[in-house]
Amino acid sequence: MNFAEIKDLLFNWQQKRGVEALELYLFRENGLKITRKDRKLETFQPYQEEGLAVRVIERGSLGFSYSTAFSADDIEETAEKALEMALNMPSEGVSFPSPEEYPGLSPVQRELLTPEEALRRLEELEDAAFGFDGRVKRIQEAGLRDTRGEIFLANTNGIQASWQYRSSSLVAVVIAMTEKEAQMGWEWRAALLPEEVSPGEVGRNAARRAVLRLGARPAASRRLPVLLPPEVAVDFLELIAEALSGDNVLKGKSVLSGKLGQKVFSPLVNLTDNGVLVDALGTRPFDDEGSPQNETILAREGVLENFLFNYYWGQKAGQKSTGNARRPNFKNPPEIGLTNFYLAPGEHPREELLSSHPEVFEVLEVLGMHTADPYSGDFSVGVSGLLHSGEGFTPLSGMALSGNVFELFQRIEALGNDLTFYGNIGAPSILIEELDLAGS
Repeated sequence: MNFAEIKDLLFNWQQKRGVEALELYLFRENGLKITRKDRKLETFQPYQEEGLAVRVIERGSLGFSYSTAFSADDIEETAEKALEMALNMPSEGVSFPSPEEYPGLSPVQRELLTPEEALRRLEELEDAAFGFDGRVKRIQEAGLRDTRGEIFLANTNGIQASWQYRSSSLVAVVIAMTEKEAQMGWEWRAALLPEEVSPGEVGRNAARRAVLRLGARPAASRRLPVLLPPEVAVDFLELIAEALSGDNVLKGKSVLSGKLGQKVFSPLVNLTDNGVLVDALGTRPFDDEGSPQNETILAREGVLENFLFNYYWGQKAGQKSTGNARRPNFKNPPEIGLTNFYLAPGEHPREELLSSHPEVFEVLEVLGMHTADPYSGDFSVGVSGLLHSGEGFTPLSGMALSGNVFELFQRIEALGNDLTFYGNIGAPSILIEELDLAGS
């Protein structure tokens, strides 16, 4: 069945059953996944996936169900399951969005890479990694994913929308070795189109990180200025994003609850979630409930200005949706999620930040960020990196960094001009005032 036929079937079912409101979300995606190890093919997987999600409202309660089968009976059964759930839930007085004007965006329409083109890109990545330094001996993983898909959304309030999307990504995990040790480095980049991700750059960056770690040694505890490069800074930004999510705010879980209009970060901090950012992975005209996506300023010069909401949590907060409904996949109802979330860059080249003090510790790797508290912002992680001084740099390992991410972002001394996105989260290099690094 096509989208129009599925929509007609479900809307007829809704009228026949006298159901208060109905929403359908149809997802179709196909692509290619390839992984290689030490120049040998590990997996080669063309794939195709499609699914249907149905939400219904009855007596002010919300029900959800999904299906991967598309016969008329299967589709009606999916709707019946959603209705059954709604009838067993307490009334919340919820509703679905109504039509609004969407931003004028054009989807990227491009055929997928051929298998031959995909393999050539991986070979280019491998050549760049091995060619970076003779100590690069292995490539644990060279991976490619190339995807195109389409989503359709309609509800009985009159919303009907569709969007085609495209993405391509490369990953490299590289091992550099000497007679005494081995160190690993990685890089992952994604963009709308393959030509926007350089295989050579991905391979070289992974190799560079592996080689830089060679000779790393434990060090004594010390207090130093710390530089978080973009690939590390985005992990800390993701932690902050949890506290900016409206559901966590309303539940009282977020440390930022009740702090709108207050200065909560350094004056250098400008945080934005921009669902209409040009050529970005999270850009679409509408979110996964059908609300328009737009630009939301979350913090301006350190002052908290907004939280993120989807339509459901916006209703509960008495706020308009910020266009941040996201479905992890069609098997889950929409949650509050990020579109394109980033910390605005500063004006300083990274080299200038690294030479701004007699000693600066540049973090290359963070271990254990998954243990951080997403609501309070408390974290305790292992770190390795480079101690920069006027005499060059020394690789250090086995250090520990603990604290609170909100206090960390209050102590930002300077920002780099190297804003880089990893997926839909972007950050520049961040120089933090002196922090305590625990060592041996």
